[in-house]
Amino acid sequence: TVAERCKFEAYIAYSLMLTGFVYPVVAHSIWSSSGFLSAFTDDENKFLGSGMIDFAGSGVVHMTGGFTALCAAKILGPRIGRFYDRKGNELPEPVHFNPHSVPLQALGTFILWVGWY
Repeated sequence: TVAERCKFEAYIAYSLMLTGFVYPVVAHSIWSSSGFLSAFTDDENKFLGSGMIDFAGSGVVHMTGGFTALCAAKILGPRIGRFYDRKGNELPEPVHFNPHSVPLQALGTFILWVGWY
C-alpha cells in the first residue's frame, strides 16, 4: 500500500489533499444536479452528452481512491528491499516476505462485517 511505502508526513499531506480538494470536486461533479458529470443536469451541460448515475457512492469513492493510489504507487516506485536493493540494483529474485497474520485478517473482516450491518 501507499501508506507503508512513504513517510508519515507525506501520507498526511496526500490524505489532506485528497479529502480536502480532490474528493469534493469529483463528488460535486457527479452527485450535484449542477455537476458536469451528473445524469441529472441539463442536457446541454452534460459531459459528452451523457451523465453518470452513481450507485450508493461506490463509483466516486473507489474511482477517486483507486486513481490516486495508482498515481502515488507510480511516483513511489517498487518497494525498496523487495525487488531492488537500497542502491537501486535489481535483485535476482524477489525477497520473500512473511505472510500476514491470519487472526488479524479474520478480526478485520469481522469488524468490517459487523460495522457494515
